[in-house]
Amino acid sequence: MDFQSNNLTVPRGKGYFARYLPGTTTPGPFRELGNCPDFTLTRNATTLPHYGSQSGMRKLDAEPVIDATLTGAITTDDMKTENAAFWFMGDVATISATAQTALTETRLLAKAGDMYQLGRSDANPTGNRKLTNVVVTDGAAGSPATLVLGVAYEVDLALGLLTILTDLAKFVVTYDTAISTRQQIAATVSQIEGELKFISFNALGVQSDVTIPRARLAPNGDLSLLTGADSPAYQTMGLSITALYKGNLALAYRDGRPA
Repeated sequence: MDFQSNNLTVPRGKGYFARYLPGTTTPGPFRELGNCPDFTLTRNATTLPHYGSQSGMRKLDAEPVIDATLTGAITTDDMKTENAAFWFMGDVATISATAQTALTETRLLAKAGDMYQLGRSDANPTGNRKLTNVVVTDGAAGSPATLVLGVAYEVDLALGLLTILTDLAKFVVTYDTAISTRQQIAATVSQIEGELKFISFNALGVQSDVTIPRARLAPNGDLSLLTGADSPAYQTMGLSITALYKGNLALAYRDGRPA
């Protein structure tokens, strides 16, 4: 019996995830999940009690385990694109926009304060970025009048957003776009599976590492897009873990450090 509590642990560590290569159950390279204020595992077992009732009080004489699960939860404040893709259940794509010239869009019955995403379409639902040479006119036939920037409209060239500052029955905007690239995640319902590894760097206690050969990640909870100025907080993202069997492998392995 250890009466001196020499096995106490103050847990610290890093989580890594190696997403399976497309169409396989072969893990790619491990990528660190970043700072995780919470990283927990939960083990549950379902049993089937059996009671003998041949005489007197019934007696519990068997209780086999009929189901056991290993789940968990991760909270990370590392909002890199790869982590965000796990929460959105999608893939990270690189959008490469080519340079275009003399693009024209016409809008009717604009009210002061209306904002328009230029270039928005079903093929490009988030619109164009990195605009240049923006000209806005009233669209009058013959000799359209050019509207004044800062008086009739404002434009965010990087995001492709045009804001109308005064009521307009009609306006026509002409612009160019420069070459640009950006990362984009399209939210889907893709199953995010791979190998999960936690390596301990405990502040106190014996070091040990956990490997889950087949882990499924899914979004868990809210993603706060805004916090109040009087109560600022770091953005965090929650992910749930479900350990699944991979062939004859165990659900998880806990390794001590080699002697």
